[in-house]
Amino acid sequence: MLIRPWDMSDGVGAGCCGGGSTKGLCTNPTHHEVHQGFGERDDWDPLARVYLALRDNLPSDVDLEIVDPRNHLYLAPAIAKDVRRRGLGWGDAIKAVLRGPAYAAIIVDGLTVSSGELPTPAAAVELVRDALGLRPAR
Repeated sequence: MLIRPWDMSDGVGAGCCGGGSTKGLCTNPTHHEVHQGFGERDDWDPLARVYLALRDNLPSDVDLEIVDPRNHLYLAPAIAKDVRRRGLGWGDAIKAVLRGPAYAAIIVDGLTVSSGELPTPAAAVELVRDALGLRPAR
Protein backbone atom coordinates (compact mmCIF):
# COMPACT_ATOMS: atom_id res chain seq x y z
CA MET A 1 0.00 0.00 0.00
CA LEU A 2 1.16 3.48 -0.78
CA ILE A 3 -0.36 6.01 1.59
CA ARG A 4 -0.55 9.16 -0.44
CA PRO A 5 0.80 12.28 1.25
CA TRP A 6 -1.73 14.12 3.41
CA ASP A 7 -1.27 17.36 1.49
CA MET A 8 -2.56 15.85 -1.76
CA SER A 9 -6.13 16.80 -0.99
CA ASP A 10 -7.38 16.26 -4.52
CA GLY A 11 -6.26 12.64 -4.68
CA VAL A 12 -3.37 11.11 -6.53
CA GLY A 13 -3.84 12.02 -10.14
CA ALA A 14 -7.52 11.33 -9.77
CA GLY A 15 -8.81 14.80 -9.10
CA CYS A 16 -12.50 15.43 -9.41
CA CYS A 17 -13.04 12.84 -12.15
CA GLY A 18 -11.76 10.00 -9.98
CA GLY A 19 -13.72 10.97 -6.91
CA GLY A 20 -10.55 11.82 -5.01
CA SER A 21 -11.30 15.50 -4.78
CA THR A 22 -12.55 17.45 -1.82
CA LYS A 23 -14.61 19.33 -4.42
CA GLY A 24 -16.86 16.38 -5.19
CA LEU A 25 -17.15 13.92 -8.03
CA CYS A 26 -16.88 15.24 -11.57
CA THR A 27 -19.68 14.19 -13.90
CA ASN A 28 -18.49 16.12 -16.97
CA PRO A 29 -14.78 15.53 -17.66
CA THR A 30 -14.87 17.51 -20.92
CA HIS A 31 -13.87 20.60 -18.91
CA HIS A 32 -10.31 19.26 -18.47
CA GLU A 33 -7.60 20.36 -20.86
CA VAL A 34 -5.41 17.68 -22.37
CA HIS A 35 -2.10 17.65 -20.48
CA GLN A 36 1.01 15.60 -19.90
CA GLY A 37 1.57 13.93 -16.54
CA PHE A 38 -0.61 15.40 -13.85
CA GLY A 39 -0.64 18.89 -15.31
CA GLU A 40 -1.23 21.58 -12.76
CA ARG A 41 -0.35 19.34 -9.81
CA ASP A 42 3.39 18.72 -10.10
CA ASP A 43 3.39 17.52 -6.48
CA TRP A 44 1.64 14.33 -7.66
CA ASP A 45 4.54 13.38 -9.91
CA PRO A 46 6.88 11.94 -7.20
CA LEU A 47 4.22 9.51 -5.94
CA ALA A 48 3.27 8.63 -9.49
CA ARG A 49 6.91 7.84 -10.30
CA VAL A 50 7.18 5.61 -7.20
CA TYR A 51 3.94 3.81 -8.13
CA LEU A 52 5.07 3.23 -11.72
CA ALA A 53 8.50 2.00 -10.61
CA LEU A 54 6.88 -0.46 -8.21
CA ARG A 55 4.38 -1.62 -10.83
CA ASP A 56 7.21 -2.16 -13.34
CA ASN A 57 9.51 -3.97 -10.90
CA LEU A 58 7.18 -6.21 -8.92
CA PRO A 59 5.58 -9.46 -10.02
CA SER A 60 2.15 -9.03 -11.59
CA ASP A 61 0.45 -10.88 -8.73
CA VAL A 62 1.56 -8.26 -6.17
CA ASP A 63 -1.42 -6.09 -5.21
CA LEU A 64 -0.38 -2.43 -5.27
CA GLU A 65 -2.83 0.17 -3.95
CA ILE A 66 -2.65 3.92 -3.45
CA VAL A 67 -4.74 4.75 -0.41
CA ASP A 68 -6.05 8.06 0.88
CA PRO A 69 -4.80 8.48 4.47
CA ARG A 70 -8.30 9.55 5.51
CA ASN A 71 -9.71 6.15 4.52
CA HIS A 72 -9.54 4.62 8.00
CA LEU A 73 -12.43 2.25 7.28
CA TYR A 74 -10.20 0.50 4.75
CA LEU A 75 -6.77 1.04 6.30
CA ALA A 76 -7.33 -0.19 9.84
CA PRO A 77 -8.75 -3.63 8.99
CA ALA A 78 -6.45 -4.13 5.99
CA ILE A 79 -3.30 -3.41 8.00
CA ALA A 80 -4.45 -5.47 11.00
CA LYS A 81 -5.36 -8.41 8.74
CA ASP A 82 -1.96 -8.31 7.04
CA VAL A 83 -0.11 -8.18 10.38
CA ARG A 84 -2.13 -11.09 11.76
CA ARG A 85 -1.61 -13.08 8.53
CA ARG A 86 2.15 -12.75 9.15
CA GLY A 87 1.57 -14.54 12.47
CA LEU A 88 1.97 -11.54 14.77
CA GLY A 89 -0.32 -10.78 17.71
CA TRP A 90 -3.08 -8.23 18.18
CA GLY A 91 -0.73 -5.86 20.02
CA ASP A 92 1.51 -5.70 16.96
CA ALA A 93 -1.55 -5.27 14.75
CA ILE A 94 -2.81 -2.32 16.80
CA LYS A 95 0.64 -0.67 16.72
CA ALA A 96 0.80 -1.14 12.94
CA VAL A 97 -2.69 0.37 12.49
CA LEU A 98 -1.71 3.42 14.53
CA ARG A 99 1.54 3.91 12.58
CA GLY A 100 0.21 2.92 9.16
CA PRO A 101 -1.36 6.13 7.88
CA ALA A 102 1.88 8.07 8.43
CA TYR A 103 2.88 10.67 5.86
CA ALA A 104 3.75 9.06 2.49
CA ALA A 105 4.02 5.60 4.06
CA ILE A 106 4.73 2.43 2.14
CA ILE A 107 3.20 -0.61 3.82
CA VAL A 108 3.98 -4.19 2.78
CA ASP A 109 1.83 -6.91 4.33
CA GLY A 110 1.12 -4.71 7.35
CA LEU A 111 4.77 -3.72 7.82
CA THR A 112 5.55 -0.02 7.34
CA VAL A 113 8.81 -0.03 5.36
CA SER A 114 8.97 3.71 4.80
CA SER A 115 7.18 6.78 6.12
CA GLY A 116 7.66 10.46 6.73
CA GLU A 117 9.25 11.17 3.37
CA LEU A 118 8.62 9.59 -0.01
CA PRO A 119 11.67 7.58 -1.10
CA THR A 120 13.07 7.70 -4.60
CA PRO A 121 11.49 5.22 -7.01
CA ALA A 122 14.61 2.99 -6.91
CA ALA A 123 14.70 3.03 -3.09
CA ALA A 124 10.97 2.23 -2.92
CA VAL A 125 11.45 -0.75 -5.23
CA GLU A 126 14.34 -2.03 -3.08
CA LEU A 127 12.37 -1.57 0.17
CA VAL A 128 9.29 -3.39 -1.14
CA ARG A 129 11.20 -6.21 -2.82
CA ASP A 130 13.20 -6.74 0.40
CA ALA A 131 10.00 -6.80 2.49
CA LEU A 132 8.49 -9.36 0.11
CA GLY A 133 11.64 -11.48 0.14
CA LEU A 134 12.19 -11.05 -3.60
CA ARG A 135 15.58 -11.03 -5.30
CA PRO A 136 16.86 -7.62 -6.39
CA ALA A 137 15.35 -6.30 -9.63
CA ARG A 138 17.56 -6.45 -12.69
